[in-house]
Amino acid sequence: MKITLFVIILILIILLRISYRRNSAARSDSEKSTLVREVLLDISDKMSENRDPLDLYQHILEACLKLIPKAKSGSIFLVDSEGLLTAVASAGFNSSEIMHVRFRPEETLLAAATGGKADQTVVINRVEEVVQKNDLNWEYSGFAVHSEIAAPLQLDGGLAGMLCIDGDQIDIFSDQDAHMLDYMANQIGLLLKNQKLYDEIRRLSRYDSLTHLLNRISFEREAVKLLSDPSKNMETLYFVLIELDDLKTANEALGHHVGDEIIRALPETVAKYLGRNDLFGRYSGDEFAVVIQGDSVKVNEILEESKKEFATRKYGFEGNSFTPGFRYGKASFKEGQCDLNMLCGLADRRMQEMRASKSETRPIRGRFRLST
Repeated sequence: MKITLFVIILILIILLRISYRRNSAARSDSEKSTLVREVLLDISDKMSENRDPLDLYQHILEACLKLIPKAKSGSIFLVDSEGLLTAVASAGFNSSEIMHVRFRPEETLLAAATGGKADQTVVINRVEEVVQKNDLNWEYSGFAVHSEIAAPLQLDGGLAGMLCIDGDQIDIFSDQDAHMLDYMANQIGLLLKNQKLYDEIRRLSRYDSLTHLLNRISFEREAVKLLSDPSKNMETLYFVLIELDDLKTANEALGHHVGDEIIRALPETVAKYLGRNDLFGRYSGDEFAVVIQGDSVKVNEILEESKKEFATRKYGFEGNSFTPGFRYGKASFKEGQCDLNMLCGLADRRMQEMRASKSETRPIRGRFRLST
């Protein structure tokens, strides 16, 4: 009788413990699901605010650490112009050190764990073994990383970067953690795609599609900034208008494709003589505007040397060739009383005078107006 009672009590205890564990697990899963929803909604809100991408990368990384409690650190790397992975966000590391880490994609744990493909999220619960097996020159070794989940960041079918979550112990990450990080990597991929699209739209709105110079509106905005900059010496700033010679004749005789080549050739030539801080823009079909920093003698030298080089180009064929040229007019910022419309008017009038001095008969244009 006592034995039977003991067995019954023991069974009840076991059943209670099982029930408790199941309820605890259910509560834990429910709490985690709630946290996941909150984090994802927060990320969605931040992305809709069009915030600085670097802030968004950092925010997403910190969200990953919340969702994967065993993680102690993490980083987001993007492929730079040299094809190297460079940190754009980090947590748990010495930021001044991690931000200087750069390495080739093939040197990563992700590449080692995927046979060089780096095309899927992987859990690496024993980092040192992978480093030694693949003879990696891995700079993370100094950061005491023993486990890692690495997710590729994809853009247009290629590797654009990596999202890495790290732990200071072995065997701590699960497949569920990997699924979570894979989702986060997809969010970053969406951010990268949106950023690329935004950059392209911004580029198209600011630059002339044929010459890739600033378009008129963007040029004038930048010029107005210079006009209002108290640190600039207005006596050493010149506004210059440039007009191509006989572009219409070249178009009619040789075709508009040749005319386009001539239009592209002018900024290629003049830009060789300009300084880093000089402005260059396309005003209309055959007109360009430049803001040059320097004294009057230097500005004249730049323009005359450009004219001389430009005139060495030949277009067309024997018996029907075209030698390009241009005329220009300039006005100092001080002379134009730091007013863009006045500067345009002065430069335009002097350009017409240069035309008249060469006995040219093309009609005089009206005054320039500041675009709004």
